[in-house]
Amino acid sequence: MVGPEMLVAATVNQVVRKINEIIGVAQGETKLCCSFSDDLEGIKDTLVYLEGLLKNAESNSFGSDRANLRHWLGQIKSLAYDIEDIVDGYYSSKEQYEGSNYAQKGSLLCSLSNPMLSKVSMVHKMKSKRELLQTRQNLPTQYHFISHINSVVNYDEKQTTSYRNCDIRIVGRGPDLEHLMYMLMQINLKELTIISIVGPVGLGKTTLAQLIFNDARAETFRFRIWVHVSMGNVSLQKIGRDIVLQTTEKIEGNMQMQSIKNVVQDILNKYSCLIVLDSLWGKDEEVNELKQMLLTGRKTESKVIVTTHSSKVAELISTVPPYKLSLLSEDDCSAIFCQRAIAGQSISDPLFREYGEEIVRRCEGMPLVANFLGSVVNAQRQRREIWKAARDKDMWKIEEDYPENKIVPMFPSFKIVYYSMPHELRLCFVYCSIFPKGYVIDKKKLIQQWIALDMIESKHGTLPLDVTAEKYIDELKDIYLLQVLERHQIDAEISNTSEEKLYMNNLAHDLARSVAGEDILVILDAENVRCNRNYDYRYAQVSTSSLQSIDSKAWPSKARSLVFKSSAELQHVSEVLSVNKYLRVLDISGCSVKEMPAPIFQMKQLRYLDASTLSIADLPPQISGFPKLQTLDLSDTEVTELPAFIANLKRLNYLNLQGCKKLKQLNNLDLLHELHYLNLSRCLEVRSFPASLKNLRKLRFLNLSQCSKLPTLPDELLQSFSSFSSIVDLNLSGFEFQMLPDFFGNICSLQFLSLSKCSKLELLPQSFGQLAYLKGLDLSFCSDLKLPESFKYLSSLQFLNLSHCHNVEYLPSFDKLSNLEYLNLSQCAGLKALPKSLSNQKNLQIEVFGCQDCIVQSCYLSPQSHTCSQEVKEVGSSSDISDTILKESANRDVALGISFPEIDEVGYPHNNLKQKLTLSYHMDGHKSEEPNFITKQNSTTETVQLTPRHQFPSSTCRISSIASSSSALFASGSSSDVSITYNPVSNDKAVPVYHILKPVPSTSFAFCPFHLVS
Repeated sequence: MVGPEMLVAATVNQVVRKINEIIGVAQGETKLCCSFSDDLEGIKDTLVYLEGLLKNAESNSFGSDRANLRHWLGQIKSLAYDIEDIVDGYYSSKEQYEGSNYAQKGSLLCSLSNPMLSKVSMVHKMKSKRELLQTRQNLPTQYHFISHINSVVNYDEKQTTSYRNCDIRIVGRGPDLEHLMYMLMQINLKELTIISIVGPVGLGKTTLAQLIFNDARAETFRFRIWVHVSMGNVSLQKIGRDIVLQTTEKIEGNMQMQSIKNVVQDILNKYSCLIVLDSLWGKDEEVNELKQMLLTGRKTESKVIVTTHSSKVAELISTVPPYKLSLLSEDDCSAIFCQRAIAGQSISDPLFREYGEEIVRRCEGMPLVANFLGSVVNAQRQRREIWKAARDKDMWKIEEDYPENKIVPMFPSFKIVYYSMPHELRLCFVYCSIFPKGYVIDKKKLIQQWIALDMIESKHGTLPLDVTAEKYIDELKDIYLLQVLERHQIDAEISNTSEEKLYMNNLAHDLARSVAGEDILVILDAENVRCNRNYDYRYAQVSTSSLQSIDSKAWPSKARSLVFKSSAELQHVSEVLSVNKYLRVLDISGCSVKEMPAPIFQMKQLRYLDASTLSIADLPPQISGFPKLQTLDLSDTEVTELPAFIANLKRLNYLNLQGCKKLKQLNNLDLLHELHYLNLSRCLEVRSFPASLKNLRKLRFLNLSQCSKLPTLPDELLQSFSSFSSIVDLNLSGFEFQMLPDFFGNICSLQFLSLSKCSKLELLPQSFGQLAYLKGLDLSFCSDLKLPESFKYLSSLQFLNLSHCHNVEYLPSFDKLSNLEYLNLSQCAGLKALPKSLSNQKNLQIEVFGCQDCIVQSCYLSPQSHTCSQEVKEVGSSSDISDTILKESANRDVALGISFPEIDEVGYPHNNLKQKLTLSYHMDGHKSEEPNFITKQNSTTETVQLTPRHQFPSSTCRISSIASSSSALFASGSSSDVSITYNPVSNDKAVPVYHILKPVPSTSFAFCPFHLVS
């Protein structure tokens, strides 16, 4: 499909950055060995020259006639990796020797690891690599494939049209069609309506657009216009011409852009048009220019539908909330698969009975995958091995193995998505495939691994590397190559579980694995490693307990990252580690070891060490010999002391000691000057902190919550917080402060603050209003707290939790809190009134469970409540209604207003929820042809709101990610008698809708946006 040579430009860029760094450091210190320095400069010049050539070569390396080009790219990449290993080794030896005292230098010179001999060896190696690089630089010309590098290859992007093959039955999109047709038929009194259909590649956005385009109701439009926008290439001139040419208007061949824009706007003003812009994706400025070309500023009955796989593009182009297309149910995927695989035959087919259920499950709700696998099975005439391959084999391998003219192609669009990525993002994306399919990826750990592997490049050195990495993740999430694992329940007792969890769907994982090729090895069993023993892998994960059956000679010896998710014994782990000297990332958190394997201490390049959950009680002093260690994760271990030698880890910037319940002493913590992440949550035995943390000036994340042996923090330590100039996330939950010092308002960088369960906290300083960047604030269970007047100046505040603050009687004015999206007032029994300014918040979700009746009533008497639909209809039995709910949820990706333990991982209610649900279903505040259901049950009725996830307001989709990054700020564990939310249904109108929720034991509120009806 794509091939491992696709990483070469990113790898070369990484090595060039490393060489520049080494040369830059050397200029201010003892010079590098003269010949080594010359070789290094020569290699850098060659790689800089090759870098641009390689980027072009990557894009043009497809086709059977280009095997030479792909082989050459692979050679350059492997050589670049080897050069980086030599550079790192040389500089480490130099650092080790020059940083030693005279006695240590003498000892080193007499040892087997004599750094001087090592340097001489590396000088010879580098000279050899330089000569080899110069030879390979000339290969394209020598073997006459330089023309391939400069040519252009078609990525097989299929030009879409409005034509739909009526012989193929479309399943699962009926409700989506009805909802979008309803939106199209609405009359907008202001201007053009642009509706985006957004979702991952392969979800059926184009098919849905074709259904809309060809629907009989769309015939009311004077012109129906279909424009295929080449992904990543937004040409306003081409789009404008395509629009005009499908009308009765004329356009001159030499017409300039402004004239084309004028003609387009005249058409939209004069006629009623339905325009479909299919596969839109491009730069922000291009999308904004396109939107400006379409918006006429006048009343028009024209409508525009855009399909896109980018949530950012959808937000930019839309004039109404984007329509987020949901996954199909397994039943729908089964229908699509059978339509392709066993057309005209019964699903009682023996092969379908044997393999069909598992094949359909791997489709993950994606119609493209169901079509693809069905066509593969059909094309191969029902052979058992083909059904087995469709169940087990990587999809990119299936596409390569079988003739393209007989199967539905799956990956052409993915090729374009991949090649449109910046080169620095490609390496990060591909690395994610080191985790097996279905694996939950910890975002914080992924970022630290990227950094340790030098995959992150900070532009102009202005942003910290982890901030740049966050932007990379946002870009991958935007195009659904990484997705956020939603949490349907939030445990109120765990305040720092936290950190956002990610996953890759099967399609994205297959794309990444196909690109990674020989770079990444995932070992699931002993047979797996034997099959791959000849490859030179750089990144590997072990997910097997049978390491003892694997010959250590079969292991790659140049691995840079090694992740163990295995219960292997110490001996077998040590054998694998002993053959690897170039590790930068090591995760042994899944191993059955009670001490650090000895070979670890020989790894001078190690930057990332995850030993979390191991039964280790002491840190060996050899850890201080890791000069480059940046990340150390010891969470949930049995460590009793942070030893004094920790101060030797001068580059340590991430230290996780969360859940170390036996940890008592923290020695020299204040000497880790590079630290930017420190987590001491749930360290139950810690009795004292360093007197001051003022030296940790780079700290951005600090979690000291639930350290139960410490009732409060010393004044001197609190005072040192004023020196934190970069702190973004601060968690001080569970301490017994009575008041916070006034300087707290000077921590101007603070974005997330949790003071939850500070039960004696009475006052916040007046300076609190100076926290101009504060987005999330958790004050839940601060039962004695009163809010200062300055609170109203927190203009950036988006999420506020005041649940169980019994002493709060009045809230400050909300006039300046225009960004507020979520407000939890549950169990604020003392609250006497809500500020009038609250009614101006159009996108605010409020919880008022346990408040006085006057508070609940004031919510119902909102000035805008007349816009809420009050129609309800009583029908059927609860069993009937549950069946209706489950049938509807099978066709839609649903979210729950209340989370039950019975909810499964993808958000669908299990069958045992029948007889327990009362459903009120409603779309965007509009009267719908679909019925609203409500039933009468006993006094403990559980009222649940199910809403398609595509209806979520764009702003609220950030709740889970922000709450998680700020240590689950809003996990109060309460549920609401009344929840109120204002949801936008047009640009100028918000619909407040209400839902009565009865408290039910063992349930907890899921903090996700949803529509509520009375």
